[in-house]
Amino acid sequence: MTPDTRSHPLTHPLAERAAVREILMGAQDNLTNVLAVVLGVAIGAGRADLVALAGLAAATAEAVSMGGVLYTSTRAEQGLDRDVGIGSRRPARLTPAQSGLITFAAALAGGLIPLTPFLLLDLTAAVIASLFISLSTLFALGSWTGRIGGHVWWRDGLRILVVAGLAAIAAAGVGLLLQVDRPGS
Repeated sequence: MTPDTRSHPLTHPLAERAAVREILMGAQDNLTNVLAVVLGVAIGAGRADLVALAGLAAATAEAVSMGGVLYTSTRAEQGLDRDVGIGSRRPARLTPAQSGLITFAAALAGGLIPLTPFLLLDLTAAVIASLFISLSTLFALGSWTGRIGGHVWWRDGLRILVVAGLAAIAAAGVGLLLQVDRPGS
């Protein structure tokens, strides 16, 4: 007999809905930011070691920052709800600690996605693989949130791709503009 997954607190529809904000903010934001950092440094410096250093530093700092932001913002929302007396009318939310931890975990996981190819491939192949894996993951994330929200899934997937694409293009432009000493130059 298989256990009913709906009885587990992390797969309960209410918990899933409550965590959508945290997962989306953490994963989308950090994946987009780290992808942009990775592209900018790869184009600007042309060194995999600098890409890894900058990307890992950005992924870690952003994950801690996003977790903290969601913790403090959730606490502030709870305080406002108490002060105004509307707490019972709001849909169930996560506790500040749950909100912060879920956001931290999603941001850290999202931030590591664009970095993984740099551990396995040469710089040019890693940039291409990082772009492909990151954009595919962002599309999937957008599609998932679109389905949960009752929207057209592929439109929400494309919406996230546009934002990530603009960030990647901006960072690539910075890398081109401010190129530093590159190997072989």
